[in-house]
Amino acid sequence: MRVLLAVMVSMAVAPGAVAQYYRGATLAPDQATLVLHTERGDVDAPRTEVDQQGFDAPHVSADGRSAGWLVLEANCCTSYPLPTSVVVFREGKFVRRFGEGMAIWAWAFAAHGQAVAYRQRAPHGISTIAYTLRNIADGRLLDEFDCFPKEGTPEGQPVPYGYAGKVPDWVWPIAEECPAR
Repeated sequence: MRVLLAVMVSMAVAPGAVAQYYRGATLAPDQATLVLHTERGDVDAPRTEVDQQGFDAPHVSADGRSAGWLVLEANCCTSYPLPTSVVVFREGKFVRRFGEGMAIWAWAFAAHGQAVAYRQRAPHGISTIAYTLRNIADGRLLDEFDCFPKEGTPEGQPVPYGYAGKVPDWVWPIAEECPAR
């Protein structure tokens, strides 16, 4: 009976059943590989896209339960790969992919690791800077915020951006030229 009980207990706490916590991530200098550091040891992050050429901007959620990164993919119109999506990994498994087609230049975990916030815009030229907040569990859109280039900027001058309303708190960690502090 004790042996049966010991087997049942060990099955209940089998490695797959125990939460895996991430301690950090190391990106290779050539961005070809990404190593995720867990309390169980190091694991290579998987490639999730057919045309994936590498990884960028790895992050670990504040609670350590999730890790994520940008996927670098070949692009027809640049000599370098573009960050096309954010991938979230939890407990050794792919959870969700986020991306709407434009390059993603920055991202972060938000809402205590339950959401991701990311900043998108075209790789060249003057374009809208789009900020998006999505729920990780179901991919649902939680909020959006946009910065629009102002028209009439003289040639050779930096293009000023404008926006409507108050800047949401989740935008600030990934903001660059607009909104500016």
